[in-house]
Amino acid sequence: MQLMRGITMMTSRAWAFLGAGLLSVAGALLPGCTHPAQLLPGVSERAVAFVGVNVVPMDTERVLTDQTVIVRNGLITSLGPSAEITVPKDAERIDGHGRYLMPGLVDFHVHLHSEEQLLSYLAHGVTTLFELDGSPRHVELRAELAANQRFGPRLYTSSPLLDGGPPGGRVVSVTTPEQARVAVVRQKLAGYDAVKVYDNITPEVYAILVAMARQQRIPVVGHVPRTVGVETVLRSHQALISHGEEYFLAASRDESRLADLARATKEAGTSVVPDLVHIHTSLRMLKDLEGVFADPESRYLSPEVMRNWRYSNPTRRVDVAEFGERERAAYPFVQHLTLALQKEGVRLVLGTNASDAGLFPGKSTHLELAELVEAGLTPYEALATGTRNAVAFIKDHVDPAARFGTVAVGQQADLLLLPGNPLEDVGQADRALGVMVRGQWLKRETLHKMRETSARSFSER
Repeated sequence: MQLMRGITMMTSRAWAFLGAGLLSVAGALLPGCTHPAQLLPGVSERAVAFVGVNVVPMDTERVLTDQTVIVRNGLITSLGPSAEITVPKDAERIDGHGRYLMPGLVDFHVHLHSEEQLLSYLAHGVTTLFELDGSPRHVELRAELAANQRFGPRLYTSSPLLDGGPPGGRVVSVTTPEQARVAVVRQKLAGYDAVKVYDNITPEVYAILVAMARQQRIPVVGHVPRTVGVETVLRSHQALISHGEEYFLAASRDESRLADLARATKEAGTSVVPDLVHIHTSLRMLKDLEGVFADPESRYLSPEVMRNWRYSNPTRRVDVAEFGERERAAYPFVQHLTLALQKEGVRLVLGTNASDAGLFPGKSTHLELAELVEAGLTPYEALATGTRNAVAFIKDHVDPAARFGTVAVGQQADLLLLPGNPLEDVGQADRALGVMVRGQWLKRETLHKMRETSARSFSER
């Protein structure tokens, strides 16, 4: 697919690279990453019927057995017991007996570094993405996907990073109150769905930025600026904290404070992306970088992305020993924080930081689901982070008319057909027999062939 013009490789932390040469590679536009665009045909007016299927609607923790679900023009038009639903004569019938139908997944923290990654997300059942380091190209791509001019998931996008210090790359410098006011208005006018804040914003500038964002009705998402602190961020009602690790870095490493932090987060109405897979993958790369990079999913990444991974991974840090020690301490802290937030009723949303180094698009989404269960969430609670919770955030902060994240009449038809019950085994969500995106049904075999075609094209450049 065509390279995203203007997208740079950004890590979730400011990497301490071995020399200025590495910095120039990591921050540069990926060269030559062109790919034939795959267009999604217009949604067929022909109905699709999932017959005799067990529905996991994700509105509550339940399974509706032996249901028939009718989809037409990209929407769910009928859902009910199979004995009570008449299947239209023109419908494509999909046998759902013994199978489970659930909503497509949402990854709320991605970095799309090249457009062939869209197909990888769909192949893993991820039908909605939130890019958290946006560019004008992301805004264009969002429109192309919404108009079915491009094949891939639904897309939302934040602004580029707003940060203190001198401007560099696509980072928007906000070192004064006036710069903060202007930056927020510009991001709103540019069409971004949120304003993303980063590490080095001062308390004075942060306060102005949040106030202006509230005035402009655009949510603030992202990091906890280091000199601002997590308590101030929560008092400011920042809409989303994009890493659970932000609490570890900016608040306190004292686990006795977890209950207080969870209560404060709930009172603030702030949503949180735990992003455990990001920490775990960093630790795996420190232990066995080549093993991580040898994942079979690597064949579906462009050579340019893989080359950048070799420059922007934890083993290239000058403070690698200190970083490893910190991440080993952060991992259990964020596990315990995640469970505390869940118990307090904080809205957790699923996010991965893919495709930063080691985080494969789509696969990382399911690794994060497993991480959430390992942290103590039930399969339903984990799946809710990537379905109903995600759309609840979108409705509250971006688009009140959003209709996805559950299986119900009137909802957009982003669906996964699974061989087993994901409420018993969250791993079933990564074994989809087929994926429906905006009413377009794609069998697993079809998606696999499309990915193989994409992979072969890399060697033909």
